[in-house]
Formats: sequence, structure tokens, C-alpha cells
Amino acid sequence: MADFRQLPIDPAEGFPQTFRLSLAGRTYQFALHANVAEEIATAAPDGLLDLPAPGAFLVLAVGREEPGGLVPLLRRKLVPGVEYRAAELALMFRTMRVDRRNLNGIGSFGSQILGGVALR
Repeated sequence: MADFRQLPIDPAEGFPQTFRLSLAGRTYQFALHANVAEEIATAAPDGLLDLPAPGAFLVLAVGREEPGGLVPLLRRKLVPGVEYRAAELALMFRTMRVDRRNLNGIGSFGSQILGGVALR
């Protein structure tokens, strides 16, 4: 089993969210966005969504920065507890809970995304 390092995801920054991370001398770009059907997003102005759910899921894109540009490694809908492989990286997410107010909005509303990365 891989030794996962927690990803620096800040749910209070809202979604979509991007960040860069350096591992073993390489730099990676991570992008997360929540895809939520309009009828779910507008059903209540606030409230947590445990993802994935019918009509709602979290998507992760990972790319490695190279001299010639960004090399795409992964773009997937995420499911908790599944280990994803992205070239030399392994990724796993344990918790994916997003408050509707963090969809295109910032603030501390109780959203929680716990994910980790490891070198394979």
C-alpha cells in the first residue's frame, strides 16, 4: 500500500479549485471541480452534498509540468476509497463533502475534501 501524503485542498476556497504541488523534483497541477445538476444545486441554498450522488460528482484533473508544457496524466470522476493511478502518482480520496455555497463560492461552510497522493 502506498504512503499517501494529504493533498493541500482548501474547501473554503470553493470549487472549481486548482493548486500546484512539487513531489520528487517534479511539479504537478491539480484541478478539482464539482459537477452538480442545476436542480440539485438550487434545491436548497445551503447544505452538504456527499459525493458522488445522483446528479452530483467531483472531478479531478492532474498534469505534470514539463519544459514543453503541461502533460495530462488523469481526468476522472472520483469515488471514495478507490486508488487512481496517474503515471508515477497514486491518488485516493476518503471524504468528498461539498456545501452548495462552495459551488463557485468561497467561505467556510463545512465542505470537506480529504485526498492523498503518493509516488508509485
